[in-house]
Amino acid sequence: MRRALRLAILTLLAMGLLTVTAGAQVGDQSFKVQEIFTSPNAATNSDLAFWGNHAFVGYYTGDAAPRGGVRIFDIKNPAAPRLIRDFACDGLQADPIVWDRNGNGVADLLLLAVDRTMANPNCGAPRTAHDDPMGWEGVRVFTMSDNPANPFTSIQQVAAVYTDCGAHTITLWPGEVETQNKLVVYVSSYPLRPGPTCGQLRYNNLANPYDEDPGSPGNPLHGVIQMVEVPLGNPAAANEMNVQPAIAYPGDPDGIFDYCERGLCAPGVLEPASIACHDIVVHVEHRLAGGACAEQGQVWNIGPGGVPDTLNPVMIGDDAFSSGGTGDIPGAVDFFHSVMFNNDATVVNWVDESFGSGCPTMTNWQARPWHPAGPQKTGSMFFSDMETGAFLSAFNVGDVRPNPAPGEYCSAHMGMAVMGIKRDLLVNAWYTGGMDVIDFSKPTRLKEIAYYDPAQNSGTWSAYPYTGPLFKNGPGLPVYATDGVTNNALAEGMVVYRTIMQKVGKSKLVDHLNPQTMDHME
Repeated sequence: MRRALRLAILTLLAMGLLTVTAGAQVGDQSFKVQEIFTSPNAATNSDLAFWGNHAFVGYYTGDAAPRGGVRIFDIKNPAAPRLIRDFACDGLQADPIVWDRNGNGVADLLLLAVDRTMANPNCGAPRTAHDDPMGWEGVRVFTMSDNPANPFTSIQQVAAVYTDCGAHTITLWPGEVETQNKLVVYVSSYPLRPGPTCGQLRYNNLANPYDEDPGSPGNPLHGVIQMVEVPLGNPAAANEMNVQPAIAYPGDPDGIFDYCERGLCAPGVLEPASIACHDIVVHVEHRLAGGACAEQGQVWNIGPGGVPDTLNPVMIGDDAFSSGGTGDIPGAVDFFHSVMFNNDATVVNWVDESFGSGCPTMTNWQARPWHPAGPQKTGSMFFSDMETGAFLSAFNVGDVRPNPAPGEYCSAHMGMAVMGIKRDLLVNAWYTGGMDVIDFSKPTRLKEIAYYDPAQNSGTWSAYPYTGPLFKNGPGLPVYATDGVTNNALAEGMVVYRTIMQKVGKSKLVDHLNPQTMDHME
C-alpha cells in the first residue's frame, strides 16, 4: 500500500487540508534492532519485492517535482546493499511484483502499479489532470535481462493494462503458474479523486482510448476487484480478465465507505464515497484471500482460475463503532488498509490506517445515526480468530511508546508475516513509529519482541522480513523497510535493519517475496 494521491491522508497533505509540522523525539528508540543501511533519495519509497539476491523498491514524488520508478539493489550481503539500477518510470505508486520465468534465480518479469492519471501508458509519459478523460492508469508490464553476472541492463515495457480507478495496489496470485503458465494479479483501487472512468464526479466518459470495456457506465463507487493475467510465455499479451469480483459490505449501516464520516469532506475535490478494496493478501496453501476493503475486512475462498469468491465471504471483520455495534472489533477503524494471515491461516490480522494525527493517532469522526460525533483512537492493528470471527487482541505502537512531539503520526501501515517458521511473527511499519516485530503465536497475548522507532519524522511505509541472503557476519535476520512517506526531503530510501528474532535454518530460507503473497509455508 500505500500513499498515492488517491490515498487520502497524503492527498489531504498535498491539498493543504491536513497539516503535519516537523518535530522529533529525543534520539532513536530501539530494542533488539540495529539500523545498518540507508539509501537516501528524497522520494516516497513505496513497496518492496524480492527475488534471489535482489530487492526492488518502488518510489515516487509529488506533482511539484514529479519523478518515480523502481530502484534495484543487490542484497547478496544484506549489511551492504549495492544499487545496480535506478529505472525511471514515473507513476504513483510504483508498487512492484517480480517473477523469475527462467528459473535461474534472477527475476526477469516486473509489474508496476500506476495509480495516477498519465498522458499515456509509457514510461516517460507526463502526469495529466486527475480527471483527464483521455488519461491512462493501470498496470505496466516489463521484461528484464537476467544474466546473473550482469542483470537488469535491459528493462523493456511490453504491455500496459488499463484499469478503472487505476491500480493503487497489486497482489500476485501464483496458484495458476503450474497448470496454466500464467500469473494472476488482483488490482485494488478505489475512487478518491475523479478519474477517467472512476467516481461519481468523473466525466461521463465512454470513449477513453484505453478502456477495454467502452460503452459500459461502470459503478461510480467502483464496487469490484479487477484482475489481470500475464502469460509467462508471452507477457506482451497481458490483459484484464473478463471477471470482476464484486465487493459489498454485508451488515454495514449504509453499505458504503463514507469519507465525510471520517472528517475528510472536500466537495468537488474528493469523491464522497466508495465501495472498494485497498489491499489483498493471499495464502496460497489454503487458497484464501483477505481483503482490506476500506469499510470492512473480509476473507474469501479462491476458486478455479484464481478468482476469489467475494460474494460469499467466509469471514467478515468490522469495528463496533462504524457498524453501529454489530462488529467484533472494539472501537473505531478509519480504513481497513491491509491484511495478513498467520502461517496456519487460523488467525487474521487487520490493519487500520488512521486519517487522524498524533501518537497514538486520533480521528475526529462526524456523527451518523448509528454513532455519535467525537474523537476516536485509530491506526491500530487487530487480530481475529479465523474459525469464529471473534476479536482476539489489538496493538498500537502509540500505546507502548506514546510521543507528544509535533508531527508524530504513528498509524499502522504495511507489514508481512515471517513465513516458513513455527512461531507466528509479524513485521510491520508504523509511519513515524518506525518498524516492529510482534509475536502473535498466542494471539490473545501479543508480545512486541523487537522495534526501531527513529527520531526522524520521514515516515516508514513498509517493513518486510526477507531471509533469502542472510548476514554474513553476526546474528540477526534482515528486515527491509521503505522510508520517506511523510517527508520526502528526509527520506532514507530502502533501509536495512539487523533484527534479533527467531533463527531461520538453511532449510527455511525463502528465495523470493512479493508483497501480500504468502507462498512459503512450512
